Amino acid sequence: MSSKHHESILDSTNGERFRKLQSLTNHWRRPATPRAYYWYLTFDIPPHLRSLVRRCQEAISFPYYDLLADSDLHLTLDRIAFEGNITLDQLNSIKAAAINACEEIPPLNITIGSLGGTSGAIGFSASPIGKIRHLRDTLREATLSIYPDAPIKDSEFHPHVTIAYCNASDVSATQAVAAVEKLSGLTCADVTAKEGALVLLERRKRSYSWEAIFHIPLSGR
Repeated sequence: MSSKHHESILDSTNGERFRKLQSLTNHWRRPATPRAYYWYLTFDIPPHLRSLVRRCQEAISFPYYDLLADSDLHLTLDRIAFEGNITLDQLNSIKAAAINACEEIPPLNITIGSLGGTSGAIGFSASPIGKIRHLRDTLREATLSIYPDAPIKDSEFHPHVTIAYCNASDVSATQAVAAVEKLSGLTCADVTAKEGALVLLERRKRSYSWEAIFHIPLSGR
């Protein structure tokens, strides 16, 4: 599949939003929150994606960006609960509900590309948006059936894979925008996500650390 076709099926607004930025903001300036459980979509990192990420990270390796390691790449689907607000029994019940709800969902073939982002981060868009959103909604319904007070995020859903977070505020976006513009013609990468993951996420000084608590297989036909 050509890179042009890849770009046509991705969320083109990712790059458009980024090109309009005037200045960057510090992603880490927000107050730290307690550890929390999230739904992630995880996948193996094939060599062509690893190469794409490294090339892009080399181009944006400015001191005001903190780059993510390959092993940390993921797609965030939804927030479930802060650690102290949910019990192990509830988590296990959510797992059972999610396995049942996802039993007919097949593995997701995802295209990662169209570099862009926000004032606080740079990342790739992911598609097909409709199928990713359907998985997010399915997991959300399973979560709410057990834990109706889940602090889900109601913001507009733009599936993405972050590769860098900004660590400074009031920095001109000109340099970063120019670097991303030069990368706009790169070929996208295809990956297959065979499972969703419930993870425990912890924010550190200028990074995140997460641990998969359990996995939800996507093995439908």
